[in-house]
Formats: sequence, structure tokens, C-alpha cells
Amino acid sequence: FQQHGLIKSKLNNQLQMSHRDSEAKPSEGTGIYIHIPYCRRRCSYCDFAIVPIGNQLKSEKSLSGFQKMDKSYRNAITSEIDLLNQSLKGEPTCLSSIYLGGGTPSLAPLDTIQQIFDHILTQDGPFYLHDEAEVTIEMDPGTFTKEHLLSLKQIGINRISLGVQSFDDSILEGIGRVHRNNDIVEALTHIQDVFGDTGANYSLDLISGLPGLTLDRWEETLKSALALKPAPNHLSIYDLQIEEGTTFGKWYADYDQDNEEDADADNSRFESTKDMTKGDMAVGSNHLPLPSAANGADMYKRASEFMREKGFEHYEISSYARIKDFKNSGLDNKPSLESHRSKHNQIYWKVQSTWFAVGLSATSSVNGKRFARPRTMADYIQWVESQHQNGLEGNESPGFDWMPAQGTTYQEDKDDIILDTIMTRLRTVEGLDLNWIASEENGNKLLECVMRGSELGLELGLAEIVPGHLANSDDKGTLRLTDPEGFLFSNNVISSIFAELPFLH
Repeated sequence: FQQHGLIKSKLNNQLQMSHRDSEAKPSEGTGIYIHIPYCRRRCSYCDFAIVPIGNQLKSEKSLSGFQKMDKSYRNAITSEIDLLNQSLKGEPTCLSSIYLGGGTPSLAPLDTIQQIFDHILTQDGPFYLHDEAEVTIEMDPGTFTKEHLLSLKQIGINRISLGVQSFDDSILEGIGRVHRNNDIVEALTHIQDVFGDTGANYSLDLISGLPGLTLDRWEETLKSALALKPAPNHLSIYDLQIEEGTTFGKWYADYDQDNEEDADADNSRFESTKDMTKGDMAVGSNHLPLPSAANGADMYKRASEFMREKGFEHYEISSYARIKDFKNSGLDNKPSLESHRSKHNQIYWKVQSTWFAVGLSATSSVNGKRFARPRTMADYIQWVESQHQNGLEGNESPGFDWMPAQGTTYQEDKDDIILDTIMTRLRTVEGLDLNWIASEENGNKLLECVMRGSELGLELGLAEIVPGHLANSDDKGTLRLTDPEGFLFSNNVISSIFAELPFLH
């Protein structure tokens, strides 16, 4: 794709806008997520809302079809952004993060990405960038050139999330990935050429528990990741989940990842799982075997131990951030460490935070109101058109019919907020603030339920209570999971707490 002619001039505009309205009170910690659904093909484990486009450059017909679809999607997503701007009615809104996820956003034409940025950061719109905002794009190895990445940098991209998943070509082939290890090497060369050794700010995605993966090969994967040049500042390490409706869901249909009938908190997450390396798959299958449950647990623990040894903060179950001053950190993995955490994910994990989202399947949370957009291209485009039409029909202030008015808070089901907060906060190193629990309606009873539900986890050393933020005798403390054992058995601890909450019965 050719570089958009207005990129450089627009960049100056965006930089100016990031400093405007300095006297306004910004929405602290606000971000916006943009979903770009394009993928070369659907990976065997993927159940995300994507649109496989294949190799759109293989013929003029393929390219023409993709360009037509991209134009329709670009028009829909920029129309939704315009409606969002109108709904905010000019209220200055500072963005600490813009995140382009997918899908594979690096497959989108530069002109599409530029136009999205133009509509978000329009001169008379509500949004402006914080001076230290992270502007992230998800990219796959083999989907971009040096010139393409340079253009993205000129648009404003300053952080990359690189979907590596594995460095082993046989495993990559087995899970349906298009790229190979040589594509990873080339992608890192492009990142280094464009951003330099010290200016490269990128995160690496890896998946443990993949078919064909052993503990030894997993350790080599971790070592390979940290030996890369330039080095990653962040790693997201996910455990493979077998989802219904995916290729893996069909191949490994008999793989029982969680046996809910086993009530032993010590082993219900892993030891009750079938060992797929012992022939539990279909006879005669050419599919790579899944690691045993015990090996999967060992992979998680090894990743946590290895990453912390190498100067990374394990700040969320699946997230590791390089500590900026590792030598003077004390190596205790305390939440106060300064590290390269993902600013965008930090927004998701705050209590009752607000973030905006646009695009197919994207979910936003605004003033207490969660809203998920349609998951198919046709339904999403139709939804945007209907929202736009509703705004034109007698509405002096056109906007979304689902979005709470400025200055008001949507009275979401309080029970859902509590459940979401418990689940989200216990995934982080900061943990769950028990003072917040106690401050809620019927807080004392709620706190009793939380403590009763976490009793076994505390007894087994999967959880701990540390001093909270109140410097007095009323401090209830903070409940947090230990690393790695507590994080590993997080589902058990959280489920035990949920079982004690009266409104779930």
C-alpha cells in the first residue's frame, strides 16, 4: 500500500492537539480501543471476531475485493468515532492510550489507519493525547515492511504488540500460524531500524501449553524471547485455551481442561486434566499432542520464575513488564516498582474505570455502562448506520442511544460490578482492596463472604492479606494472590469467593 500523502502534516497536528486545553481537567487514565479484524487466516485456537482475508495481493481481483471491504469498514468505524465525539459534546477527554487490536491491524492500509486517527484527534473534537500516551498497534511477523512501519511511526504509533506465540516452526505450523521464525527475525530488524535499540518499545505475545510443546522447549522459548535485539519491554504469556467452535475445539474435543467435580483446591485445576500425551486424542491423528496438565502448570511456574529472575515484574496473571531500574528494585516484585506496564491494560483493571471502544465486536465501558458491538462485519456496519440514522431523526445532539449522558452514571447492576471487580483485581499483583469491599452497600456482610471464600486459599498459601491504603486501625487490608502458585490456581480461589456471595445463589 502506498504511503498516505497527509501523514507527515497530520502528525504535526496531532502533536499540537496533545498539548491543547492544558487547563482542562482531563479524564485520568482514559483509553480508546480500535478493532481491526483483518487476518491472513484464522489460527487453529482462535475464536476472536476476525475477517480472514488471505493474501489480498495475489491477484487484482483479490486486492479489489479487499479494498472494497476495507472502504466499507473504514467508513463505518470513522462514522462511529464521529458519533462518539458528538456524544461527548466537546468535553475535553485526555487519552493515555490508543490501542489498535484485532485481528492483525498491520494488515490494514495506511490510509485507513490515518483516517481513524484523524477522526479521533480531530481539531474540534473532545479527544487529545497525554504527553506520555502509549499508541499501540498489534502486528504479526511477516505482515509489514520497514517502510510500512516507518509510516506507522509517523502517524503516531510508539508501541508495538508483536504476535510471536512461538519460535518453533513446527509448532507454528501446527497451530495454524502463517509466519515462521525467519519472519520474526525480519520483524525485529524492522523494529530496530525504525525505532533503534533504546527507542523500541514493544511487547511480545507467547502461548504456553501449545501442542508439541515440552517443558524444555518452553524454557528455550523464554530464553529466545529475552535474547532478542532489540529486547522486549513487555511480554504477554497466555496459557492455551481450547475453545468451542475452533479447529482445536474439534481436534481436541475430549480434552477436559477443568474437572469441576474435583473439589480439591490443590489439584482441581491441573491434576484432574487428561494427559493428552498418552494417546487420549483420536487414533491415527497427525495432530501434535497437547502437554499434560502437570506440564502446563510447570510451564506457567517456570515462566514466572524465569521472567522475575531476568528483571521483569509479574504484574498481572499473564503480563510481565521490564523493571526500569532492576538493580535497585530489591527483587521483591512489589506493586510500587516502576516498570513498562501496558497503559491500556492498566485501564481495564482499574475499579469502575472508563474506556472507549470502536469497531466490530469491541466492548466499551463508559460511566458504568458496558456495551459490546456486533461481532460480524455486516451486523456491525448495519448497527453503525442505524445509530447514525437515529441521531438524524429529530435529535438536536446526535449520538449513541446506549451511552449515558455526560455527567451521569449508569446504574449498572451492583452485583455485576462487585463480581467484575473481584475477578479483575485478583488477577493483578495489587490485589483486591478489602476497604473498597467494606465501603459498598452491605459492606460488612460482603467482606465476611469474601473472607470466608478465600479462607482455604489463605490456608494453602495461594493468597495473602497485606496492609491496605488506610493508615489506621480501620484498615481491612488487601487480598492478593501469591506468585506463582496463587495466580496458577486463581480460578479456584475466585470461584470459592463467588460461591459465598449471597446474590449468586
